[in-house]
Amino acid sequence: MSAWNSLSKSIKEVRVHFCQTSPASKGLKQFVAENYTGIKQANPNLPFLIREANGVQPRIFARFDKGVERKVNLENASVQDVKNALENLAKLN
Repeated sequence: MSAWNSLSKSIKEVRVHFCQTSPASKGLKQFVAENYTGIKQANPNLPFLIREANGVQPRIFARFDKGVERKVNLENASVQDVKNALENLAKLN
């Protein structure tokens, strides 16, 4: 998936947090299920960490150079919302 080629150029690490059972995490879980393989193939050296825990808010954290971190809350987000959020994080640096 060529849309993901630029992730590792600006982002040093991606962490995804979501609840396994919460409806608010549905879009983020679906995004991971549909896109994880493509993201890892396009960015094999990019740490893409998935954290599942009961009751956590769905969020994506991106770590950039010099330890700078940004997070995006993705409660009740659609798959497209998650994709847009990750693409926007990649453009920050």
